[in-house]
Amino acid sequence: MAEELAALVPIALRTLLAETMFRAEKTGGYLLNAGEPGMVDTLKSLSAEKASKPPGPGRKPIVSHANHVLFGWDLLNRAIQGDDQAFVGADWDAAWKLERVNDAEWAELLGKLERTAEEIVKLAPQNTRWNELMLTGIFASAAHTAYHLGAIRQMLREV
Repeated sequence: MAEELAALVPIALRTLLAETMFRAEKTGGYLLNAGEPGMVDTLKSLSAEKASKPPGPGRKPIVSHANHVLFGWDLLNRAIQGDDQAFVGADWDAAWKLERVNDAEWAELLGKLERTAEEIVKLAPQNTRWNELMLTGIFASAAHTAYHLGAIRQMLREV
């Protein structure tokens, strides 16, 4: 049983991470509905101007959510690659400070998010240095991304 579970964990990780960042399978998703676009594919359809527009007074724009997700996935990527201190002293508040981008900055942010996601989807299932915090954290990253994707979808109705 333990061997079967060990073989299934990388498959489940790859599925959830790819789904939340890119697209749910057409046959059905786990965190998203069948065939729905994930974070990267959703953000690619937006202009820098639309991503920078707050949905209301005192509310953060889509670009802030995107930068926050990128910040977390960048830390996760470092941890997967062996940086045991990746999350130590992480300034999560700083990740929310980006509120306006021009076309070039938006393209750069999207490119980095896509590259980071591709790397994590590839490397996470190959990780051999698991502990409870790391495994829980990586599954939580998929759920956390799905949460922000839902927030962005709601914001798109308002901006």
